[in-house]
Amino acid sequence: MNHADPERVYIHLGSPKTGTTYLQEVLWNNRADLGRAGVLYPGGRPDAHFHAALDLQNKQFQSDWFDENVPQAWDRLVAEAAEWSGTVVISHELFCTATPEQIERAMNDLAPAEVHLVCTARDLLRQLPAVWQEDVKNRHTLTFEEFVGGIRGTAEETNPLSELFWPRQDTAAILDKWAADIPAERVHVITVPPRGGDPTTVWNRFAELIGLQPEEFDTAVRRPNRSLGVAETEVLRKLNQRLDGRIPWSEHDETVKSRIAGGILGSRKPRTPLEVPAEHRQWLSEQSERIISELAGSGYHVIGDLAELRPEQSSATPSSHPDAADPEETTEVAVELLAELIGDPPVRVLEPEPDPREPAPTGVRQSLVHLCEQHAASRKALQLYRTGKRTLRETRSRPTR
Repeated sequence: MNHADPERVYIHLGSPKTGTTYLQEVLWNNRADLGRAGVLYPGGRPDAHFHAALDLQNKQFQSDWFDENVPQAWDRLVAEAAEWSGTVVISHELFCTATPEQIERAMNDLAPAEVHLVCTARDLLRQLPAVWQEDVKNRHTLTFEEFVGGIRGTAEETNPLSELFWPRQDTAAILDKWAADIPAERVHVITVPPRGGDPTTVWNRFAELIGLQPEEFDTAVRRPNRSLGVAETEVLRKLNQRLDGRIPWSEHDETVKSRIAGGILGSRKPRTPLEVPAEHRQWLSEQSERIISELAGSGYHVIGDLAELRPEQSSATPSSHPDAADPEETTEVAVELLAELIGDPPVRVLEPEPDPREPAPTGVRQSLVHLCEQHAASRKALQLYRTGKRTLRETRSRPTR
């Protein structure tokens, strides 16, 4: 680096589903106040660090989609940091999968700044279903058991999604790879508090680490990354199966991931929460103890408590397996989703026959219609909806007196 050179750079490099999106939005929303406090959160757009993580690793997020913002994104971030004389924060969870060669390049590019590594970590009992659900949002179709079987090595065939789990979730291994040439006291683990804790705790811990007074910043976020329930996730997974990659990633990202998963389904309060089945909990506890032990012996700086990475012990059996969504609940979710997408308020009428003049639905809408036609209850609801829409249209078309 040259010019002013930052005194210190914090690279927040993972892991996915540990509050990273929340932290990044708080940082972006407060960048002016951060600057006045001597901290730079570089980038000209909220996803600049995402692009930089991909560029450093010479990747694109989806094989069928070339994002023109990715090439040179890492260099742009480094160049902006080079003009700053205080503290710089770089944050994206996909940095965690960088190779040793890519990490070496990052360190060379950021020299002579004092580089610190930060990894947020959450207990595996919450991480496992959260990661699977995020993969479903990203148009994948693996069942929960297929996903876990690949991670545990019990599946007949491995799959790329399962193979990515530990490189993104084994906090000790991630930090050991990144910290090969960095003193342990400059490697920081921020633990995420147990379920039901104060959602601002992660920000408070992160802010104090980088020398800020956390209460001086606005922690409200516009787009919380909401969790879905069993039925909502199953509708989304079946929608992905039906679409079968027929729409480009850019359309899937905008319509399915953002509008459907993040907006419509994410605004529902799930009737059946997504939980790890009892048969996988002992294995998760064993893996958690391994990671806790390795972190405890590493000498890394822990903000929080490693005990927070220990899964909560409960004698209660989960109310539903992630792959066994209740058909009636799934029907309810699918019909509500279709109604939201088409945009008219529901109208209760008795005629069941659809209007033959109704144009054939295409793309996402066609796939949702197909899903609704699979069961008697949802077929009837769909027929009622179509009739109501036709009646409403005819009423609107009558001349007024």
